[in-house]
Amino acid sequence: MKKILIANDLPGIGKVSLAPAIPIFACCQIETILLPTVLLSSHTGGFKNIAIAEQTEFMRQSLCQWENLELNPDAILTGYFRNTEQIELMVDTIEKLPESTKIFVDPIMGDNGKLYSGFTAEHVDAMRKLIQHADVIYPNITEACLLTEMAYPTGKITMDFTRELAKKLAPLGPKHVIITGCPDSEELTGVQVYTKETDSFFDFYKTKYPHHFYGTGDTLAALATACILQGMPIEDALSFTLQFIDEVLQLCSKEPEKIPFGIPIEKKLGILTTKFTTEVLL
Repeated sequence: MKKILIANDLPGIGKVSLAPAIPIFACCQIETILLPTVLLSSHTGGFKNIAIAEQTEFMRQSLCQWENLELNPDAILTGYFRNTEQIELMVDTIEKLPESTKIFVDPIMGDNGKLYSGFTAEHVDAMRKLIQHADVIYPNITEACLLTEMAYPTGKITMDFTRELAKKLAPLGPKHVIITGCPDSEELTGVQVYTKETDSFFDFYKTKYPHHFYGTGDTLAALATACILQGMPIEDALSFTLQFIDEVLQLCSKEPEKIPFGIPIEKKLGILTTKFTTEVLL
């Protein structure tokens, strides 16, 4: 069974970050090694009085132990880092691993044209160093702009603009750039995939629902990564992932009062278990 190390924050309430990744990888027949960067009583969207404990020293001690145990994972997936020191710890770890280790980076730093509160230009610089090692990255448009130092659009975001973003990201290191949250129209949203080796694009779009769904990007990064690790071509991995998310969002839209607590992936996890148990056995 393949193993993946996942570095991300862990909420007590809300299916974001590590919370959806754990069951997704399990259903896709991939063993997880968990490295929480921050512990939270709930995710930060729509809740108050949140307990937060950053885990930099815990990360350091965990990575030291795992190095001594020679736990070389097949892949690493990174998400939210609380500070630049955590990113530097991850870079140091990656540089000690075999070159065959697949690196997937969701460079969580901002949205809607702005850095998240508490982050600075130093955080962006550290993230650039991390994606130098990446096989696949999953930035949203804001994060892609920050990494490339392109101005965030003040008007309509066009396909030409996101394609330019992807082409500017590729020289920073990643083999595949997957820009998320790309609008196609008022009714459609999706992702654009750029493959550096073939200089080619693939676009995938699904229905845009009239809500903000917490954890959708985390679910996309986890499931797409799992599909790629299990041997699916990247285009098939994204197509399957977006179809899975669309089915979950259809269910979520019927109960909008539950949206702050995360998307109901549990009701569709059987799809993953059936697909990957069968395919792995074959």
